[in-house]
Amino acid sequence: MGRHSCCYKQKLRKGLWSPEEDEKLMNHITKHGHGCWSSVPKLAGLQRCGKSCRLRWINYLRPDLKRGAFAQDEEDLIVELHAVLGNRVVSNCSTDAWED
Repeated sequence: MGRHSCCYKQKLRKGLWSPEEDEKLMNHITKHGHGCWSSVPKLAGLQRCGKSCRLRWINYLRPDLKRGAFAQDEEDLIVELHAVLGNRVVSNCSTDAWED
């Protein structure tokens, strides 16, 4: 895999996001929406690639993300479904789909 060729040409930051970067991204998306992710970093004033901005938003910054412990009814549902399904991740797949 690796980085996209445009990422090598530009001096883009890698690694941990600073609180200032998070704030810039949140402010930009709140005000303008995300639209085309490849244009977001430049418009938001970030030295990141569009993919990095998209993943940061989706996995950490979205206001609708739920954090913290499960509610009791959620935990009960998980236990109930585990009792029915067991440890199977996918119950309706044929084994042929997993073979090479």
